[in-house]
Amino acid sequence: MSEYTEASYNFIQLIIKRKIHFIVVSLVAIIVASLFSSPWFIKPRYKSFAILYPSNITPYSEESASEQMLQLFGSSDIRNAVVKKFNLYSYYKIDSADKSATVRMMDMYESRVEVSRTQYESIEISVLDEDPKRASEMVEEIIHCMNLKARELQREKSREVEVVIKNQLDLKKRNVDSIDARLHELRVKYQLFDYDMQVKEVTKSYLKAVAAGGKNLKEIDVMMRNLEEKGGEYYQLQKTMKALLESYNITKLEYDVVVKDLNKELTYSNVVTKPAPSFIKAYPVRWLIVLASVASTNLLLFILFIVLDSRKK
Repeated sequence: MSEYTEASYNFIQLIIKRKIHFIVVSLVAIIVASLFSSPWFIKPRYKSFAILYPSNITPYSEESASEQMLQLFGSSDIRNAVVKKFNLYSYYKIDSADKSATVRMMDMYESRVEVSRTQYESIEISVLDEDPKRASEMVEEIIHCMNLKARELQREKSREVEVVIKNQLDLKKRNVDSIDARLHELRVKYQLFDYDMQVKEVTKSYLKAVAAGGKNLKEIDVMMRNLEEKGGEYYQLQKTMKALLESYNITKLEYDVVVKDLNKELTYSNVVTKPAPSFIKAYPVRWLIVLASVASTNLLLFILFIVLDSRKK
């Protein structure tokens, strides 16, 4: 007979020999474990959960949208908002004046709230609580706070862009006003309105005046001199003004888009499974506690009998 077969035989013989002891201990373990895992000793907790996909989230660097959402859910701002909304310091019986209150609250919160990514790139939020309705409401509040946090970050980004574009717009507006003021001055002082058209008309008038023996030639000479001295400047200013107005209009459209983004009330999640109160307790798992208790007590009893038998021998 091999050592393994002999050990198995001895193991079976010991159980048969002490079967009454094992049965009694198992029954006692079942009764005690059932008692101490009952609502009298351990308050049952109920689980509520939600499954959602990220939406309208622009990820940073190489991380995915779901990874970005996980970062948002891990924000201390969201945790603090939920703690405040449900008065969790009082609910969990933690003295907020205690030096270790914040650490204890974080530990309690993390033991009750779990946020994880699924294999399908969705996010699952689950909350354990003694009150099924409270668990469901906490899940809803966490999602709501995440939307607010994402919106706040998006608006901060948009505000930075808005400041940059607004400065560009103001600069272009000042340039447009400056050029417009100079064009107005040239129109008033030198009667310049449309360089190309006026050059053609003055040339025709000059030729006609020469052909007519110099009639009205003095007035035409003044206009020709204005065109010679200030016409080039007027022409360049008109071209610059046209380019500036086109650039200003493009920048204005960009600015309007940013302002629109600032006023958007977007949500940043598509909830696939909405949270709902569950009246089937998720903790403690009584059958598992009972099974573990029976197994551990029988193992200890078995070891004890082996020790006793070895001493007798």
